[in-house]
Amino acid sequence: MRHLRHAAAAWAIASGLVAGTAHAQSAEQAASASNEDDEDSRAGGSGEIVVTAQKSGAQSLQQVPLAIQAFSGEELKERNITTIGDLVSSVPGAQEGFRQSNGSRFYNLRGNVTQNGDSPIGYYLDDTPFIVTNFGIAPPVRFIDMERVEVLRGPQGTLYGQGSSGGVFIFHTRDPDLDSVEYVVEAETSNTRGADGWNYGAAGAVSVPLVRDLLAVRVSGGFSRDAGWADAYFGPFDGTPDQTGVNGAKNDDIRAVVLFRPWDNVNIRGQYWKFRPRQDFTGFTASVDPPYFQNTAGQDGFSNGDFTLWSLTADVDFDGFTVTSATSHLEGEFGINIPLSPSGSFSSQFLPKMFAQELRVNSNGSSPLHWVVGAAYQDGQGPQVNALTLPGVNINADNNTLTENWAVFGEVSYDLFDGKLVPLVGLRTYHDDRSFQDGTGTVPTKTSVETWRVNLSYLPTDNLTMFVSAATGFRPGIVQSRVQVQSLELAGVPATVALSPESSTNYELGIKWRNPGRTLSVGLNLYQLEYTNLQTSVTGGINGVNGFANFGDATTKGVDLEVRWEPPIDGLNLGFVGNFNDSKYDTVNQVIAATQPLLRPGARLLNTLDSNYRVDLNYNRDIVDGLEGFGNISLSHSGDRLQASGITAQPYDLVNLTFGVRQDRWEVAVIGNNLTDERGPTFVGTTGPLSGSGPTPRTLGIRFRLFSM
Repeated sequence: MRHLRHAAAAWAIASGLVAGTAHAQSAEQAASASNEDDEDSRAGGSGEIVVTAQKSGAQSLQQVPLAIQAFSGEELKERNITTIGDLVSSVPGAQEGFRQSNGSRFYNLRGNVTQNGDSPIGYYLDDTPFIVTNFGIAPPVRFIDMERVEVLRGPQGTLYGQGSSGGVFIFHTRDPDLDSVEYVVEAETSNTRGADGWNYGAAGAVSVPLVRDLLAVRVSGGFSRDAGWADAYFGPFDGTPDQTGVNGAKNDDIRAVVLFRPWDNVNIRGQYWKFRPRQDFTGFTASVDPPYFQNTAGQDGFSNGDFTLWSLTADVDFDGFTVTSATSHLEGEFGINIPLSPSGSFSSQFLPKMFAQELRVNSNGSSPLHWVVGAAYQDGQGPQVNALTLPGVNINADNNTLTENWAVFGEVSYDLFDGKLVPLVGLRTYHDDRSFQDGTGTVPTKTSVETWRVNLSYLPTDNLTMFVSAATGFRPGIVQSRVQVQSLELAGVPATVALSPESSTNYELGIKWRNPGRTLSVGLNLYQLEYTNLQTSVTGGINGVNGFANFGDATTKGVDLEVRWEPPIDGLNLGFVGNFNDSKYDTVNQVIAATQPLLRPGARLLNTLDSNYRVDLNYNRDIVDGLEGFGNISLSHSGDRLQASGITAQPYDLVNLTFGVRQDRWEVAVIGNNLTDERGPTFVGTTGPLSGSGPTPRTLGIRFRLFSM
């Protein structure tokens, strides 16, 4: 009920403003506002790419003084990027840190990653945060009907708050069209080496104006079925599997959006989104080549998810400022069951809920003063039902994490010397009341944090942007079960139910340059990211029960490089993105260092890539009148990383290919992923039945699209 009161208050404010000044704009301003959404993600007449990451309206990507990338929906399709897992290879300093299944993956930008606690990356579905309390899962979103994806690297603590200490992913979906009917339909089939069958799927979207220029609806969704390619042995590996193709996966998605524009300066957008990832067994195998699970004792493993999101957003443009209200409610069910040797299992079920409300006001128009102020409120819980069963061991560790938090924030900048020099300052104050409940009682915690950002940018021309910045971020402290605390204490590691919050401070120098013809662009970022009270996973003294502790402090020094070049060959584009870094512990809790020899001052940060890069070649050419050919080939490299077990996951390279032809209303493409059949592993855990995971084996397929636009 209190959720409804908070939402009602925010909407009352927005509605009152609308009623009082619905026609406050001039005709020229109204026309500009009505066209802004269309210009947000496509190139204008000058070829500009436009983003909205700074929450102050549409801005040229070239002139945003941030380490930021933007990927259009068409670019994602041409490069066959369909999930966050596909996207991270195109983001400097990004990595998949931990994977259990197609619906349980954890990612990282510029630093450490753990699979528990709030995510170190902020994920936003349009204006809606995707937050699973105390479990840093990424949204299992497939890129169906996507307008664009924006990726911000480095702490974004002022505008995006907790959980953005490493960066932010923002997924912008397509709006309904108020004027005309649109549709797109696609189908795909493929085969993965060693799989026990074919992969297949279909997706589509349709947009229909119900009342032209006033009300429209857009519905999109799809399904996919991926055959399993790993086998299972009831006992140890003997070359004759007891089951084949056991790690099959499937996804089902549906999204419905209603857009209501009662006046030219008002947009109201309601959205319903449901996604259901399923996978048999988990992503960890005892070997990656050949891939198999062992000692399953005939038990079935699984990872199932079911997430539902409702959101309601209103934007009201006035003469000089814009008011935005964003309300959302997320509910989910996520469960895993992992067979353990010789006849045990670990099962866990998560039932998260999160209500979120943000109300903000930002400047618009041509004034040299730019500002945004706002307030945010979240109320959530993350119940977990956990059971560990082994011979002689039966542990139930049911628990719940509850959080109620609020924040106020603001940023202000001013254009000096006709916009050539722009100083910016930002501040956010955040308060979180969080409690951990289990069968033995409740552990309450309170956290108050201020995060800030300062930035000075220099824009002498439209083709050159330079900036220096300092920014902070933080991640709320992990809360863990008393069984985990017990396990750590048995290993000699000091442990608490509630960890201290993790904070980060980033110092960065950036430059974005392009030549006058805009055929060559270069982006370079030098950064130093300092972590305090780093939260990291620790091996426990109870078999299969690990925990978390504040290890100490760490520093990551790195370089991001982005290059795009259109050589004097019609239709050819070359791209390179890369990150190279040196990440080390500065200080480590002495007691932890005594029991964990890998963790010492000067040692390499665990589970962090030393480098990653990707090279892309895109080519588009008219074959005959009305028939266009297109293609993309990419090489992505992931450097090695040291695991908590002391084993180093070796570097690996993936080669992907997409090529096809299209006409005005249809397209067909051939797809090849992991052409060299690289197996990794990408992650190495213990030497037992949960040893690690690797890339999906070589997959070849074909995709057909039919569209109206």
